[in-house]
Amino acid sequence: MKKSLATALTLTFVLAAGSTVLANPVEFDGKVQYQHRMNTKDNTSDAIENRWKFILNGTAESFAKNTDLYFRISAESINGDTQSARDFNSFPGQGDDVRNVIGFFDQFGVEVKNGNWNYKIGRQDAFIGANGLIYDSTYGVGKHIFADGITITGKSGVTNVSATALELDQYGPKDPKIFAVAASYNPSKDLTLGTTLVKLNGENFIADKKFWDVNTSYTINSKLNIYGEYAQSDASSYNKAYVVGLNYDVDKKNSFWTCYSNVERDGNIVDNWSTTTYDNNGKGMYYGFSHKFDQSTTFSLFYSDMQKIETVGATPAGAHYTSFRSTVTYKF
Repeated sequence: MKKSLATALTLTFVLAAGSTVLANPVEFDGKVQYQHRMNTKDNTSDAIENRWKFILNGTAESFAKNTDLYFRISAESINGDTQSARDFNSFPGQGDDVRNVIGFFDQFGVEVKNGNWNYKIGRQDAFIGANGLIYDSTYGVGKHIFADGITITGKSGVTNVSATALELDQYGPKDPKIFAVAASYNPSKDLTLGTTLVKLNGENFIADKKFWDVNTSYTINSKLNIYGEYAQSDASSYNKAYVVGLNYDVDKKNSFWTCYSNVERDGNIVDNWSTTTYDNNGKGMYYGFSHKFDQSTTFSLFYSDMQKIETVGATPAGAHYTSFRSTVTYKF
């Protein structure tokens, strides 16, 4: 499936680009981002990292009836005492000493629009759970962190629906597959209720799992929103995950958010490189602040204060670790 799909999509891109892009110019957007990180871990030297990230998205609108072509080029450079760098563009993935990545066409495919429904087919990122509690690869740079398949989104009556069928590209010729269905609706204009069901076929590389998830959010007023999400898998132990948090807009330029998460080892999907939005096998607080200089430029601060839930290897349960990050993002 994966190799044939990737080949077909690449061929589609080449043919479409040659025959229709001149008639339908490609539109570009993206971002340039700089981040400074300071990480601490018990019994480990503090680490300071500097990260540059570049994302360029291209869209050829209406290159066929109701169909857009999309692709992405990305790059990331990490230097310093890194604890987390990976080269997602090589196969298999390289170790922590590989810190520079250029991802030519790390995402590509087509989007088909049909009434209230949208079909995204190709190499793409994944965000499963209302807050990415079960799986999140959206942060990545490099083609092998993403997956091949289809994501369908739309609305049936009063219910928002999404369905995902993806095959990872991290392990070899027969990679794990993720199947997910999510639904949500608004019993009132300020309240959202949702649920997600997920099946993971590990293909002998990671354990098969099934997940169920419930989530909600409530807009208290024009400035304040609160949310929560709970997920559980059919693993025999350490199979739960949850997050509760709030977002607060101070004014048009400044915003604040905070949340508490507790994500057990098998309470989310863990593959070679991606996992939950939050810290796998971690519990604790996150804090964030953002200031918009203008429509294009944002400065943000992030701090996490976490503990390990379960002993893994030489890292004991209860081990304390933190991360402080300052980020400047320019969107174009």
